[in-house]
Formats: sequence, structure tokens, C-alpha cells
Amino acid sequence: MTVFQKFFTLAQIKKGNFNEQSREAEKAVLGSIILEPTLWDSLSVEVDENDFIASEHKLIFRGIKKLIDLGSEIDTVTLIESLSNDTELSSLSDFDRVSYVKNLVSETPGTANFVNYTNIIKQSSSLRKLISTAADISSLAKEADTFESESALSEAEDKLIKLRDSIQRSSGPMLAKELIKPVYDKIDETIRSDSDLVGISSGFRDLDKYTMGLQPGDLFIIAGRPSMGKTAFALSIAGQLVNDEIPSVLFSLEMSARSIMYRMISLLGKVELKKLFEAKSLTENDFNEIENSLSLLSRSKFFIDDTSSLSPSEILSRSRKLKRENPDLGVIFIDYMQLMKADTKNDNRVSEMSEISRSLKALAKEIDVPVVALSQLNRAPETRTGKRPVLADLKDSGAIEQDADVVTFVFRAEQYEKDHENRGLAIIDIAKHRNGPTGSVKLNFSERYTKFQDLAPDDPALKNPDFLEED
Repeated sequence: MTVFQKFFTLAQIKKGNFNEQSREAEKAVLGSIILEPTLWDSLSVEVDENDFIASEHKLIFRGIKKLIDLGSEIDTVTLIESLSNDTELSSLSDFDRVSYVKNLVSETPGTANFVNYTNIIKQSSSLRKLISTAADISSLAKEADTFESESALSEAEDKLIKLRDSIQRSSGPMLAKELIKPVYDKIDETIRSDSDLVGISSGFRDLDKYTMGLQPGDLFIIAGRPSMGKTAFALSIAGQLVNDEIPSVLFSLEMSARSIMYRMISLLGKVELKKLFEAKSLTENDFNEIENSLSLLSRSKFFIDDTSSLSPSEILSRSRKLKRENPDLGVIFIDYMQLMKADTKNDNRVSEMSEISRSLKALAKEIDVPVVALSQLNRAPETRTGKRPVLADLKDSGAIEQDADVVTFVFRAEQYEKDHENRGLAIIDIAKHRNGPTGSVKLNFSERYTKFQDLAPDDPALKNPDFLEED
């Protein structure tokens, strides 16, 4: 007998007991609401219709909610009248709504134990959901082929995670005084720190001045037209994390893990990417740099997941697992958003991207790490003088702009003019910054190493305010 089978058997033995407790608690809660309608606000944030086990109680709960939504008074008369229009309730055999509602009131001893009754409903509902999930997992294990064990385990984990999400509810509004200590502790930590950053360094001096580092819980968008260097920019940040020994994960929906490793070796060791692929042209110094890069990567906790067409829920599940195993997980990279699939099928791509965008923001908040997501732009910049992108150019959905905390655009003039006088120079436009200023940062882009890096302090480009200004 498996662990799940044992659990399921034990749960079935106890099921009758807690189901009966739940029914009695449901009666008491519904009776309390009729006696004291102001209790509804407390109940509605804790449970919903599906948490009730008795069909008649679900429908009575629905009837009370309908009256509340209409702003009507809650008493036996109005509730009975409201229930008379419920065809689903009428279909229940041998159910007398008049006497049942009156008995709810007469048999309720009072509202003093309302909170305890509500907790019983919540706990019983959670146990029922757990039993159902355990049964599903048990069936999954029985039906799975030997060679599908990993897939079955992944699906089982996903079911448990979704179960946890479904039974966890927000604690609701918090008093400001409850937030004083954690905020004060963060301020004090920043004061005591040798760094001016309050987040994780991107590795770029001027960018960090604007953002104060990559902030936990933030959705950080890197957007640009094809071949502008979005992936290179993200990997340059990842390279800094490797050097700083900060764990990170890259969900690469476009490039293979092997290609990512080639690029990481190139930018960390400053070995030409072309020479890495050709191999025969590598020098002794190149080999030394490759060995140093490989040594650095072998000590790092830089994770690469190159699974194609991941959904937000799949990324969330995998990120949760990484976070559990690596509590100091620093950054989650996603390359790129438009290659993700939505959890719910929708023929409307705008709606899908809106869902993906909201999910990535929720991911950042739940895991409490910065999520750096890459995004494509539409063709509008191609028709614009100067070719510089704006927020309206974000492809498929305006929700990306709304959900993101920081939106940056990668722009290199040389992509439009190969002999541009500022070849090798790039500009990072900070078009949106929820908690700080916007502006532009000038960087050097090395095509040989596909790497972005700070300009030297004495570089003339830094002192030229007209560099790449729009016409």
C-alpha cells in the first residue's frame, strides 16, 4: 500500500466524522448571518460557496450573497422570498425552504462562536480537497507507465501546489503599525550596508543609480526589436550574478541550454563567441579563459531551463521548487514572454498576453525575487524617425506596461545603420519606473562577446547629451 493509499483510507474513515461536523457548523454560520447580517463581511473573505458540503447550504449562502449585493435587508422573510426564485434549490427533493430557514435561526445558539464555526467549515473544506487530490494522485500513479514516473511526479507536485493555492487566503488589510518593523529593519539594513543599493546589482553602474538595483517582488521588463541584444543584456546581468555568487535561473524558451552556456563562457571569459564555435582557432590564452569561466560556472548556482512553451503555472511550480532548495535565489529570467503559452486557452492573443503578464507579476510577488522578463516589440519603431521605442510599442498587450514595475528598452543605432558613427554604443531607455525616476543609460556592446558593459568614466559618449536623442 502506497503512502497516498494509506492516507486516502485513513481519510475515508474520518470523512463521515468531519463531514457531519461541517454540516452542523454550516447551519450555525448561516443562522448567525440571519441573526446578525453584519457578520457577512467576515464570512465572505474566509469562505465561498464551494466550501460548503451540503447542497442546500451552498444555495442558501448564494441567496444571502445575492441579497447583500442588492443592498437588501437580511431576515427570514427576505431570504425565503429570494430562495423561492432559485430553481436549483427547488429541484432538491423533500426540501422545505420555509421551515429550513426558520429552523436555522431557531437552532442557532447565538453568534458568540461564529469564528469557530467558520474555521470548521474552512478546515473541513481543505480536508475534502486534500482527499480528492490524494485520490487523483493515487490514480495518476497507478495509470502512469514506468518510463513516465518523472512526468507523473511533476504533475502530482503541480496538483498539490494548486491545492495549496486554492485553500490559502489573504489575511486581508493590515494595520500600518504591523508594517513598521519590517520597513524600519529594511531601512536600517540599507544604512548599515556599504552599498547604496537596496536590491541586487545589475552590474551596470548607471542603471543601478536609477533603479537602486533589482528589487524583490518587481517585474522588470527588457524589451526591444529583434537582434537589439535583449538576451545579451539579460545574460550580462546573469553574468554579474554568477560573479557575485547569487543564485539565479533562466527560463530560455528560445535558445537551447547549450547555446546559453556558449554565450556565458564568451561573456565571462571574453572569448570571441565565433571562436568558441569554430574551436580550432582558439589560442592558449583563450583556453585559459575558458577554463576560468567553466570553473566560475561550476561553482555557481546558475540554473538553465530550456523547456519550450512553458506556461506561467509551470514556471511558478519550477520556481517554487528552486526557491525551496535555494532560499537565497536572487533573480528569475524569462526569455521571452511572447513564447510562453497561457494557462487558459484563448483565441485572443491580447487576452493571453494579459494573463501571462499578470501571472509573472504574481510570480515575482509570491517568490519575492525580481523577475526579469524579455519582451518583443511591434514594428512601430521601424516607421518612426530615430527608431526609438516607446511604451505603446510593447507587443500584443498593454497589460505588460501596466503590470511591470520597470520597463527598459534596448536600442543600438548600428542595427539600422551599420556604419553608424557610434558603433558599439547602446542605450537603455528606462521608460517606466514605478518607484523611481526614468531616463537613459549609455552602455558599450561588444558584438564579439555578445556582452554589455559600462562605458569607461572618461568615454566621450557619457559627456555627449545629444547621443542618440530622438529627432
